[in-house]
Amino acid sequence: MSFKQSVPSLVFKGYGIVLRPVMPQDLARLRRWRNSPRIIKQMLDTSYITPHQQRLWYEKIRGRVDQAHWVVWCKGIRTGYVNIKGEGPLESQTEISGGFYVGDSKVRHGLLGYAIGMIYHEIIFEYFSISEIRDSVLKSNYPARRFNKQMGYREQGENGNYINIFFNRSSYNIAKQKFARYFDDAHCELIG
Repeated sequence: MSFKQSVPSLVFKGYGIVLRPVMPQDLARLRRWRNSPRIIKQMLDTSYITPHQQRLWYEKIRGRVDQAHWVVWCKGIRTGYVNIKGEGPLESQTEISGGFYVGDSKVRHGLLGYAIGMIYHEIIFEYFSISEIRDSVLKSNYPARRFNKQMGYREQGENGNYINIFFNRSSYNIAKQKFARYFDDAHCELIG
């Protein structure tokens, strides 16, 4: 697919949420979520993030073509974070990695993680025509491992403290059939 804008500046909508590119005004909330005990213990890097480090991270990701970082909005409230990463320009990747998390907000609900998971996968498989996702997750991150299994990820071996995971278009299609019924707007659209 060819985009008129740079991928990191795209806005997507569907599954009751909107993904907007990370902006400077999002940094304090992202840092608060990232440093929360619930999220930090599941991260690859568990170090505490200072305001200065968060700003440096933002400056580093701005303008990159091999990554995209979005804030998840639900009912007009920030409620999560999503990223995708490739080895070069995202538009030309055949394999990709990334992740997401649900932050603490007043709109947090049981299906929010699935909404984020569905839009994340739809962007990867439908908008970028990626054939597969290969990534890793901490062995001790049981909530993510359980969620990944529900979505259809396969665990493929271990690497130290990590489990290698794999997800392809076929698995995505099965997950879409399984979870779409829970959402009025069970599709992802590019809105900006």
